[in-house]
Amino acid sequence: MASDGTTSGKTQIGGPHSRTMRLDILPGVIDAAPGVRAATRREAALSLEELSALFQEAYDATLVTDIDGVILQGNRRAHEFLRGGDGDLSGVDVASLISGAGPSLVPQLAQALETERFVRVHAWCAGRGVDFFPAEIAVYRSGSGDSSHLCFFIRDITWRKEAEDRLQMVDSAMRTARTGIAMLDTDGMVTYANPAMNALCGLAPDDEFPRRPLSSFFSDPSVMESLAESIARGEAWSGRIDIVRDDGSTATDCDAAPLFDSDGEGMGAVLSFTDISDAIRAQEAEKTLERNRVMIESVGTVCHHLGQPSTVLLGALEMLKRDSANADGQKTELLDMSLKAAETIAELLRELNDLTIYRSEGYAHSGSIVSIG
Repeated sequence: MASDGTTSGKTQIGGPHSRTMRLDILPGVIDAAPGVRAATRREAALSLEELSALFQEAYDATLVTDIDGVILQGNRRAHEFLRGGDGDLSGVDVASLISGAGPSLVPQLAQALETERFVRVHAWCAGRGVDFFPAEIAVYRSGSGDSSHLCFFIRDITWRKEAEDRLQMVDSAMRTARTGIAMLDTDGMVTYANPAMNALCGLAPDDEFPRRPLSSFFSDPSVMESLAESIARGEAWSGRIDIVRDDGSTATDCDAAPLFDSDGEGMGAVLSFTDISDAIRAQEAEKTLERNRVMIESVGTVCHHLGQPSTVLLGALEMLKRDSANADGQKTELLDMSLKAAETIAELLRELNDLTIYRSEGYAHSGSIVSIG
C-alpha cells in the first residue's frame, strides 16, 4: 500500500493530496534470463534542472528553512496540502504549521542534529481543507555555519493512524470481552487467545497461551475433526464443546469461522466460546422445580381421595372398639392394631397435605415414606 494511505484505482483516502496509485507486488525470486547483461551505470551527475524537478516532485512534502525555522522554499507536495499564509509558505515559521509546537522546537531540533543525521517527529500538521492531519516528519540539517539549512520531510500518515486506532479498539474489545476468543493456524495450534479464553482453559489472564493444539483442552478432542472439515470447506461451524481444566470442566457454545489472508487463502480459524454452565444449571433448576410442582399437585390429589375413606375407617374402628367390651383378648388386640394403623394413615395424610418440597427417600432407611420441606 502507498504510504500516504491511498489504494488502487480511483479510491481516495485522506483528501486530494493523497491521489496515488497503489501497486501490490508479491514476494518472490526471479532468476535473470541467461544472456541478459546488467544495465550500464550512468555516471553523469544530475543537472540543476533535474535536481529541481526531483525536489518538486518528491513524494513527501519537503520544506527548506533557515536555521531558525523560517521557510525558504517548499516543493509542490508541500503547497498542495500544507496551509500557509495566503497559500504561500515562504517566510512562514515552520513551527506554526505543527499543532502544539512552541518557539523552542526548532532550536531543539538544530541542537539534536549536531550529533544525529535525522530527527523524526510525530505530530499534527495544519493542512488545506482540514484542520489538522497526523504526520511523520523527518528533519535533516544540510550545510554548516551560516549556510546551514533545515530540511523537513513531511508525510501524511492519516491512514496509518486510523489503522492503529482501529487495531487498538479491536485489541481493547477482545481483551475485555467476556467471550473466549482463540485464533488457530492451519495445524490447529493457538496463535492468539484473549484473557477470557485463558480463564476458560484454567490459565492466568495475562499468561501466554501454551503452544499446543486447542483440542487438547476439549473433553472430546474428536470434535475438532468436524470443526476442521467445515473450516476447510470455508464454512462456519457451531456446536457445544466442553472445555476441561484442572478444577473441572466448563460447558460452552462454540462458533468457528474460517480466516483468509488478503489473497483469499485459508490461514486458520477464529473461534469464540460462550460459557453456558450457568444457563445449564438454571435449566436443571427449572426442571427440578417443575417436577416438584407436578409431584406436589399429584400428592395433593392423592390426599384428597384418601382423606374421606381414611376418616370413615377411623370412625368405624372407634365405634367397633366401644362395642367390643365383651370381646375376647385376640379380637381386642386386632382392633387396637387396626385403630393404630388408621391413626398412622391419618397422620401421614396430614403430613402430605403440608408437603412443599418433594424428596424421595429409601424406605429401609426412613421411618416415613415422605420428606417434608
